[in-house]
Amino acid sequence: MSSEITQLLTGAGGAQAPFMGRHTHKLDPKKRLTIPSVWRSLMGEDGVFLMPGIDRACLMLMPGSVMTQFMQKLQGMMISNPEEMELMLTLASESDHLSFDVQGRIRVKDEHLAYAGLSGEVVLASAFNRIELWNPENWEARSSASTGLAAAARALKL
Repeated sequence: MSSEITQLLTGAGGAQAPFMGRHTHKLDPKKRLTIPSVWRSLMGEDGVFLMPGIDRACLMLMPGSVMTQFMQKLQGMMISNPEEMELMLTLASESDHLSFDVQGRIRVKDEHLAYAGLSGEVVLASAFNRIELWNPENWEARSSASTGLAAAARALKL
């Protein structure tokens, strides 16, 4: 296993401890979603950052440390490049910072719920440094279309 993967899995070297597992929760009548307590503790007390999935019909939840790393990559973009400026504008204007209520729930804006097709049940899938929120039908379609773990491991040369 590569040292980068080992670091990610152990949280060593200042890396964010990984999110692991998958849960299915329902949006409550006020469209709030409960985040599992173990994941909330990894997110920290400052809440969570939400972004639409990039080329995926899902939403991404990230702790502040991961969002900071993401923003540092964006800061290297050139303001003289129209495509890079458009990317920064779109990502920033479509993202949100959410706080947990006392019961560990977040309220996702209606426009974000509509983007990912979320209503009723939501699949919360960990992706090591983030959590993805999926419509159950889209999750199943993604799973069916996946080339599998072995192909992903080969691609990463694990």
